[in-house]
Amino acid sequence: MKKEKQRIDIRKEAFKRIEGMHPHLVLLYVSMIGSAIIFLFTVVAFTVSRPPEADFLSTNFPKSFVVSTFVLLLSSFTVSKILPAFEKDDLDEVKKWLGLTLLLGFAFSVSQLTGWKELQSYNILFTGNRSGAYLYVISGLHVLHMAGVMIFAFVLLMECHKTSQDSVKHLMYATNPYQKVKLRILTDFWHFVDAVWIVLFFYFLFIF
Repeated sequence: MKKEKQRIDIRKEAFKRIEGMHPHLVLLYVSMIGSAIIFLFTVVAFTVSRPPEADFLSTNFPKSFVVSTFVLLLSSFTVSKILPAFEKDDLDEVKKWLGLTLLLGFAFSVSQLTGWKELQSYNILFTGNRSGAYLYVISGLHVLHMAGVMIFAFVLLMECHKTSQDSVKHLMYATNPYQKVKLRILTDFWHFVDAVWIVLFFYFLFIF
């Protein structure tokens, strides 16, 4: 009975936390779960039905994928600095960390394109006898997620820049709780995209 009561209390506490969340945060976490399931399904589907042609993967691992991983890990550090800067009402710091995060996201995307070119140089193509379509599809799906969060980061950066030019807007920006929610959405989703790539990176590393 005591254990059952503890379980009920834990469930009630969990529901209270969910009810206290902003609706946009709830939608974010639901979408993150959905995206994670899509990535998991894609990886498992390939692993289970791995074609015989995939034996050609005993080749060099694309160096650009290694570089992009370090870039993305660095972006996790910069994006984690955004919310603390906002809480200190330091818009210059917010802009700086937003800009650096956006720049690192762009560098990651470029390194992914370079990684695809490396795959092509190894004669791993999207179609044909030596098709590596699954590599392009899985990594491409991740790049689409990165592109989406980068667009959101750019919008927030422009909004922050315009606000910093007006003292009245600055005051409203700093005291508006929804601004913090938007930055929280950016931070959490960016970390999610980072985590997904780390998993994919080690998966790719294993199959190579």
